[in-house]
Amino acid sequence: MGKEEDAVYLCFDVGGTNIKAGLVDASGTILAKQSVVTQTDEQANSVLKQFLELQNVLCRESGITLEHIRAASIGVAGFVEMETGTVTRAVNLGWHDVPVAEKVSSMLGMPVFVINDANAAALGEMWQGAGKGLDDLLCLTIGTGVGGGVIANGRIVNGAYGLAGEIGHFRVKIKDGRLCNCGKTGCLETEASASAIAYYGERAARQYPRGRLAQRLKQAGTLTSKDVAEAAQKGDKAACEVIEHAAYYLGYALASIFTVTAPIRIVIGGGVAAAGSLLFTPLIHWFREFALPDIKDKNIIAPAVLGNDAGIIGLAKLAKMNLLSLSGIEEKRG
Repeated sequence: MGKEEDAVYLCFDVGGTNIKAGLVDASGTILAKQSVVTQTDEQANSVLKQFLELQNVLCRESGITLEHIRAASIGVAGFVEMETGTVTRAVNLGWHDVPVAEKVSSMLGMPVFVINDANAAALGEMWQGAGKGLDDLLCLTIGTGVGGGVIANGRIVNGAYGLAGEIGHFRVKIKDGRLCNCGKTGCLETEASASAIAYYGERAARQYPRGRLAQRLKQAGTLTSKDVAEAAQKGDKAACEVIEHAAYYLGYALASIFTVTAPIRIVIGGGVAAAGSLLFTPLIHWFREFALPDIKDKNIIAPAVLGNDAGIIGLAKLAKMNLLSLSGIEEKRG
């Protein structure tokens, strides 16, 4: 099978909009990558065919032959049974009980490992990013929704039914909570995701009709979280209140979760994290307000550094770890 240091891993980070694919070597270096629009159907067959097409494109562009590819890893925005490689539910893809590992392994002729996409990003940040060198990590990805990954002793905590790390569905608002895609109300996703910030931004803009945010809403007809962040950077009162609202609920949720998991670091990525200190300063304030006093002077929260590559790099790490485990070899840390 060749030396471990010569291994290459085929990685697919599958979202409801795009598939990010890459070839990554054993040191975590991306050798080639591609992004295509996700062709969704309920049986997942369209996406599985895309994997084969992407493999061919990546090999052709990089000059890497199939003999060098040791395994494939797939990250999916949904609930995953890692032991079987089955996606039990992926709302944005319309998947239910899809045996992804079995199907893709048969198609590509190699071992295939499947994981939740936020868990993949967490592995990436642990291996090559903001959590490098740390074995206990909590990773939060704030985009359209809120995803999370928990790492303990260098391993992903998947939990029963593949539900560990679903931080976006931590209930932060008991009364008058907004309806979440999961069917419950008051989830963190409904208060602090990009879509939540856009929702509250539009509401705040109507409350302050002379502000910068209101002007943007009048021009565009709708707002994005980026619009809110840009207005807040320029001192718009309505926008600042919306960012503070999101930071409050993030701080509350993370402090509560920290009490249970106590990671060395909490890494936050995704589109909303691009707001930088505008988000992180109030978030850290509220985290410390709600957390145990013992950690008030600790620098626990940090921004992610790998950006959109975190998932692909983390998927390579997953393949590397699992292949070593199957071979009965203990991985060297670092």
